[in-house]
Amino acid sequence: MAADIEGNGQLSLFIANDAVPNFMFINRTTSRGGPIKFDEQAVPMGLAFDRDGLSQACMGVAAGDADGDGLLDLYVTNFSDQSNTLYRQHPGHLFEDDTRRAGLRDPSFAMLGFGTQFIDGELDGWSDLVLTNGHVYDLSYKGVPYQMPPQYFRNLGRGRFTELSSRQLGKFFERKTLGRGLARLDWNRDGLEDFVVSHMNSPAALVENRTPSHGHFLTVQLHGTESSRDAIGTIVEVVTPQRTWVRHHSAGDGYQASNERRLVFGLGDATQVSELKLRWPSGRLQSWKTLTIDRDVTLVEGADQPLIQQR
Repeated sequence: MAADIEGNGQLSLFIANDAVPNFMFINRTTSRGGPIKFDEQAVPMGLAFDRDGLSQACMGVAAGDADGDGLLDLYVTNFSDQSNTLYRQHPGHLFEDDTRRAGLRDPSFAMLGFGTQFIDGELDGWSDLVLTNGHVYDLSYKGVPYQMPPQYFRNLGRGRFTELSSRQLGKFFERKTLGRGLARLDWNRDGLEDFVVSHMNSPAALVENRTPSHGHFLTVQLHGTESSRDAIGTIVEVVTPQRTWVRHHSAGDGYQASNERRLVFGLGDATQVSELKLRWPSGRLQSWKTLTIDRDVTLVEGADQPLIQQR
């Protein structure tokens, strides 16, 4: 997973490892275009192990702001009989295994997780979690599930989650499969984030979000000019009278998948965006005042005005 962890325009790399400690390569490159240098810092930053000091059989990574404090958190799926792990970031770039407090430990313990993403399913401003599961060995003769159902955890606010039942979610969540990759996208451009899942031995699934009652939104697409074209590492801040949201434009999260390069901000009951602020990887700062909600906004680095698509 690549993101600007330190807020300095440099892309650092988190690597979830299988059965050995994770890596966190902090970018220490001193000049643009100069010799690339990374410093592995997973242990002092709290990302190498779980809260018990154990390395896990890590699979997928979701990157997002679980608790609404503007800092990038990481959710890592793991092997069966291991809990998935939520690493919550604190000021100073320190991470804590916050899985138990978040209510995510017990529901994931018996599952073998693969692809996962943060998705604001009802656009209430809090990032939910969706993940796909499935074992790598057929141990059903021992009573161990082989095919497994996907899971959806609704964010109740400030990083506390509850698992929703398949009856609440739809038929896709009633299926048991060998889930692997999972990527998010808004395929029908209605502002609600959808996702696609790949499976072993069965077709991929495009899961459309049809939540009937939901909040407002603003979607942001970025095009770098001085920065790279995809503008990975950009930090976007959306300010409304009610609240402020921060999103990190990251890459590589999920599992063997690539997300659509659009950031979806669920705004809840907010009726206007007071200000939209960007910090591009090049270091350029830009901001725009008073944007209409429920719109797709394309931002080009250095351009004076955003391109707004009407709905």
